[in-house]
Amino acid sequence: MRQLPAEQQKTLQAGDESFLALLLPSARAKTAGTVVLVPGDGESADWPNVIAPVRQELPTYGWQTISLSLPDPYDPVVAIERDTAPVDTDAQANSEQKAPPVTGGSGTAPAAPTQAEAGSGEPAQAAVTPADPEAAANAQTARVLARIAAGIDLALQQGANPIVLAGHGTGAYWAARYLAEKEPAEVKQLVLIDARAPQGMPPRLDATMGKTDLQIADLVHAPGQPAQQRKERAAQKANKGYRQIELPVIPGDRAAEQEQTVRRLRAWLERLPSAPSESPAAS
Repeated sequence: MRQLPAEQQKTLQAGDESFLALLLPSARAKTAGTVVLVPGDGESADWPNVIAPVRQELPTYGWQTISLSLPDPYDPVVAIERDTAPVDTDAQANSEQKAPPVTGGSGTAPAAPTQAEAGSGEPAQAAVTPADPEAAANAQTARVLARIAAGIDLALQQGANPIVLAGHGTGAYWAARYLAEKEPAEVKQLVLIDARAPQGMPPRLDATMGKTDLQIADLVHAPGQPAQQRKERAAQKANKGYRQIELPVIPGDRAAEQEQTVRRLRAWLERLPSAPSESPAAS
């Protein structure tokens, strides 16, 4: 991972967890708004595909960006295996006898996070996931939505409106689910980029497309059945704020493809109504 300027790195709190977010202010005197970016499974807050180009380019055109890091993706297969695997009590006892104590104030400190862990914002000692698959999915949902809420809180503190929630891949699912379930009054714009649902999570994307109080940009490189279903759902609910935008696929030239993604997104953002510069939280 490349070294990022310290002033861009923000440590946010979500429940009892802290995580990394990247804040990049607008390069213009007047800020057009804030885009909060939610990366997909296995992606960092500065992931080279989609996330980094969007977060780095939009400030040039007046948009502040806040890019979040999410917990490691939930894997239902691992959860089931963990739930059904027999416990080796002898090995567990030996491990407990040999392991040195770990304390917060004295004793042996936890191992320092690796560079990869620091890049994703995850601690070296991740929290233990509940063994029950449903409980694990619910715990993952709570953790992700709490991080999105923390990102929106940071955007509100910065006071640059409107606030747009944008997700890539499975991050689009979480962004849509957050707006559908939490219905924050401060966020009414949603961007999906190649949206897909995480493994083992209930469907939520289609239902969100029918929320007529949202302005939605649904950017897709290869419109398949899921994208068509989202488009149909928006039409069924007469959501005039929904727009599906097909992105060009440019084989062998990822840089040009990324540039087109940023360009199409920027064009949609420029059509949004302007908002007061002060934070809604302050009014």
